[in-house]
Amino acid sequence: MRKILLSIILFFATISSAIAQKLTVESFKLASSDLTAQTQPRKDLNNHNCALIKVGLGLQGVQFEGSIMGSVENKTGEYWVYMPQGNRMLKVKHANYAPVMVTFADYGVEKVESNRTYELTITASGNVVGPVDAGGNFYALTVSPKDAKVSIDGVLQSSSSDGEYSAMLPYGSHTYKVEAGGYISKSGTFTISSSDMTPINVSLVSAMATVSVTCPTPAVSLYVDKKSVGTIPWTGSLKEGMHLVEVKKEGYRSQQRTINLSQQQRLDVAFNELAAIQGNLSVNYKPFGADVYIDGKKIGQSPRVFNGIMVGSHKVEIKKDGYSTDSKTVNILEGQTATLAGMLTTNTSSSVASGTSSSGNTITIPVKNGISIEMVRVEAGTFIMGATPEMKEPWDDEKPAHQVTLTNDYYIGKYEVTQALWKAVMGYNPSAFKGDNLPVEQVSWDDCQEFISKLNSITGKTFRLPTEAEWEYAARGGNKSRGYQYSGSNNISDVAWYKDNWYKDNSDNKTHAVGSKQANELGIYDMSGNVWEWCQYWFGSYSSSSQVNPIGANSGSDRVFRGGGWYNNARFCRSSCRRNDEPGFRSRGLGLRLVLSE
Repeated sequence: MRKILLSIILFFATISSAIAQKLTVESFKLASSDLTAQTQPRKDLNNHNCALIKVGLGLQGVQFEGSIMGSVENKTGEYWVYMPQGNRMLKVKHANYAPVMVTFADYGVEKVESNRTYELTITASGNVVGPVDAGGNFYALTVSPKDAKVSIDGVLQSSSSDGEYSAMLPYGSHTYKVEAGGYISKSGTFTISSSDMTPINVSLVSAMATVSVTCPTPAVSLYVDKKSVGTIPWTGSLKEGMHLVEVKKEGYRSQQRTINLSQQQRLDVAFNELAAIQGNLSVNYKPFGADVYIDGKKIGQSPRVFNGIMVGSHKVEIKKDGYSTDSKTVNILEGQTATLAGMLTTNTSSSVASGTSSSGNTITIPVKNGISIEMVRVEAGTFIMGATPEMKEPWDDEKPAHQVTLTNDYYIGKYEVTQALWKAVMGYNPSAFKGDNLPVEQVSWDDCQEFISKLNSITGKTFRLPTEAEWEYAARGGNKSRGYQYSGSNNISDVAWYKDNWYKDNSDNKTHAVGSKQANELGIYDMSGNVWEWCQYWFGSYSSSSQVNPIGANSGSDRVFRGGGWYNNARFCRSSCRRNDEPGFRSRGLGLRLVLSE
């Protein structure tokens, strides 16, 4: 808030004498070809070059009043007066003459500028019999904001584009009033006399109330007096009086409050969590047991009635291995049940490579002894990697969050590498918890490299461990991400086997069969919890700069692993969490997931 500066400047003195003469301004103009202000400069208090006013007046003993820097130089036939840039007037005085106030704007110069030379021509002329009394003086008023309304002695002054006012007033006491929308008006008095007056500073104070609005439901829109003002949380200024405050979100019941504000009040308005408006969805597809997905999230199997579906338009997919996926758009209405029924057709998978079959965004690659690897296609894209706002309680090594672009599609394992797959390739099982469909564990990074080398020899493919960026992008759901904290949900129990603070857990102190929890947006399982997963490259600190296809540090002592394990709490199972250890390190909670480049 800028101060409103009110400067009452009195000029024109009363001169009483038997015989008097007057000073008259003949002209005031910019001398555009005169470079004296630059070649013979004088600095102001801000170390800027002053403007130079050359006053043509053939009198000795001339005095000058105003914002003058240094001494006035008396040259032959003229005076040199240096003034800081921005000045608008200069007073010229002589003992034998009535003074004259030169207001630059009267001569087409709004204000003087740095490094410019100006010419002021004044003449002394005429005999006046008897006393000379101006009877009054000028006032000068500068206001901020510039659009404030100014009244002098109750009379509204003509508006000024630059917030400056000046007029002649008679001697004596006068009143002023300054008003501006959103500010508390200020009134006062000043006196016009024959002597200069100390400037008066008047500061208008904001009259607006400050209102803060919160709501625990994310991505809620705020309306004030039926007009959209942004999203929650919101803090802004409102005028005094009654206001209608309303929070809205599609698919939820809105809430509203009426508030009565006074000047300069601070008010916090906290809304309750918005209630979702829901309907139901009945799905009856053959063959029975088909998986039902709504907006990319698996919700169960057909046939079934799914209750508590948010109202609005949704994409529903029905999937089953060996069958083509059926996709529908359904509109859910409040309190009503929408119905989908049909039959999936047998899928005729095409061979994309020798021994490799595909269905939708997945491929299946046979290995040996009836063991195969299912991979999910991840489309290239850009995302923010690291400690994004939804990642609660991030560790320091997750910072700073930074933009990453992956320019190539790739395939990543639908499941963690199982003990059955490891045994088929390596001929042994190192795991502490035994079971063919359990994730392999107690494997070092070095062990993983040996496994991948043998796997590539068997399949003729080029498998590898994922980069950190590839792993996190897939865990977040790729270009289908819905911004979850964990891979596929904000509710960790939906997607992860974990142990919370050694008293609350669902893992029962062991690993579990892969794919037994809910998949993420891309259809990938167990990227949160169960076992940690080795990544390909060295561990290193993040950079804040944007990156394209980053691979991590060029060297180091530790390799990275991601995802959290059955023995970890929820904080470790977030999609941005990262840990590291030596390449030879083994743990009964550490395994791997494969990547296959396009």
